[in-house]
Amino acid sequence: MANVPAARLHSLDAFRGFTMIWMFSMAFGLHHVKDLTVLGMPLAPVERQFTHADWHGMYPWDLIQPFFMFIVGVAMPFSMAKRRGEGEGRRAEWMHVLKRCALLLLLGTMARSISAGKPNFDVINVLGQLSFTYLVAYAVLDRGWKVQALTAAGLLAAHTMFYLLVSAPGVTGPWDKNANIGWWLDGAVLGKHWGGGYATINCVSSAANTIFGVMAGFWLRSGKPAGEMLQRFVVLGVAGIVVGLGMDLVVPSIKKIWTASFAVYSTGYTLLALALFYWVLDVKMWRGVWVRPLIWVGMNSIFIYLFHEILYRWLRQTGLVFTGWAVNWWGPWGQALNECAVVAFQIYLCWWLYQRRIFFKL
Repeated sequence: MANVPAARLHSLDAFRGFTMIWMFSMAFGLHHVKDLTVLGMPLAPVERQFTHADWHGMYPWDLIQPFFMFIVGVAMPFSMAKRRGEGEGRRAEWMHVLKRCALLLLLGTMARSISAGKPNFDVINVLGQLSFTYLVAYAVLDRGWKVQALTAAGLLAAHTMFYLLVSAPGVTGPWDKNANIGWWLDGAVLGKHWGGGYATINCVSSAANTIFGVMAGFWLRSGKPAGEMLQRFVVLGVAGIVVGLGMDLVVPSIKKIWTASFAVYSTGYTLLALALFYWVLDVKMWRGVWVRPLIWVGMNSIFIYLFHEILYRWLRQTGLVFTGWAVNWWGPWGQALNECAVVAFQIYLCWWLYQRRIFFKL
């Protein structure tokens, strides 16, 4: 199997685009028809895959954030190599990283505040979490895979020990929903708690996913034969799933507090997904019409994330102006059609930007 040039990876853009479409799809309106059946088969089990696990366990929807945080890590060796190739010094590079982290935090907070209709210092959204994990990943970017792996393992161990060994008033157990040390810490430091059981300290353990992405990015830039790269991703992906399941017996896999088992388990699936996109797009070079929407969205991921976060409710209501007839005729199916129309519009918007070579970057 031939080597794949260490140029821009179509697989990474498509993987990013797939993740973003999955995110802003809002289950393609399945929540409107989940109580119905198609050919005698209930739709509720299908719709359930587009929701987050309430606490312990994982549905495919729970992979969106791990996918995105890993992809950010994969892109870092490529983007930093490009900047250094243009002669950028280390001081300027650090300033770029710090500026990007500040913008991620600011834009994430602004988007969530606008969505909430009031000021909301929200650091559990994807951009808020990335403002920390990106900085940590950059700190070990040039340290080699051993230091990167040890750092990721150390972060997961520290996060686990914090939950296991530290207690406080109101904490009933290390993994109890809305009664664990992460929940308590948000109340003590921020004076608030996040809905659903999320905790700000997630960023410590989720940084491991971004670091794992950095390691994968260096492997992709190494110029090794594609077959060897694919084998590595598949073997490590399966190993991550098996190890994560084993860890789940001791440390429950809980996405909302990003336990170590969830970090490892989700990374396993992420590596398998990356292997699939890499094999299809950069090895077999199957780049038909089907992949174009993924590329359009993937190359403007920050823009479409913010656009969706801020304007989704308005888009949904505006869409009903044009799809109200379908809602009147078909009820829940009409509502689902409206949701799909909103998804199509967001993809169209990314196409419009792509055609004009307009790309929003931090």
